[in-house]
Amino acid sequence: MKLLSVPVLVPLIHLFTAASCVSIAEINGNRFVSTLRDQRVSGVTGLVTAKGPDGFWLRSTIPDKDDSTSDSVYVFNRTAATARTVGDIVVLDATVTEFRSSPDFLFLTELTSPTNITVVSTGNTVTPIVIGEKSLSPPTEEYSSLDNGDVFGVPNNVSQVSNTNPELDEKKYGLDFWESLAGELVTVQGARALSKPNRFGDTWVVGDWKTTGENSRGGLTMTDRGEHLFCSEKIILNPEQMQIRRLSSSARLSTGPETPLEPT
Repeated sequence: MKLLSVPVLVPLIHLFTAASCVSIAEINGNRFVSTLRDQRVSGVTGLVTAKGPDGFWLRSTIPDKDDSTSDSVYVFNRTAATARTVGDIVVLDATVTEFRSSPDFLFLTELTSPTNITVVSTGNTVTPIVIGEKSLSPPTEEYSSLDNGDVFGVPNNVSQVSNTNPELDEKKYGLDFWESLAGELVTVQGARALSKPNRFGDTWVVGDWKTTGENSRGGLTMTDRGEHLFCSEKIILNPEQMQIRRLSSSARLSTGPETPLEPT
């Protein structure tokens, strides 16, 4: 019967249909990798908070009030960025993409191949989020939900954030906290350098928020769970520190520290 072709046609239509009027919070979701990865979305509305050489950052004009989902996202497209001005509110269609420059880095959720960009209004006020205010402070002890909060756990990449894709708990784990702010324009008040800049000019800092593991050199001392396996002391992994990166002509920034290796 010809009716047998119907179940084949329906999923084909679905594959080429964009998700309509998707919010930025829905795109990011409450995990490290978007559940909308590689899907086309339409009607994405946001305020342009910053521009770079190869793209611009959008913040939702209607936040979802869920602290675990970032309301901002990076739009990767040099041509589109050139035409944008900070303070514009735009609507666009795009593809949800997960980008990383190395398999050892965490993914950055971003929008690529933007089309149908419409400027709704211009000259809107852009206000950075202040880290350390209104209960928005990073956790100070546990780093990740993997390995029981430790960061020096199982070797050889037995488990990775990008594969496990755990649900974010931004109040408990430092890595989750920074992920929940991915793409956001933020202010760090009272920034204090913890070390000298590396050869790329990147510097680890803390702001005007609670810190742990302070040492006599003005830095923070990290201790892993293994050192305290048979005693009652807590691990101190200092996830409250963040890296301020010096932008190059080809840089893509995400809010929070860039993790050299995925926690295992």
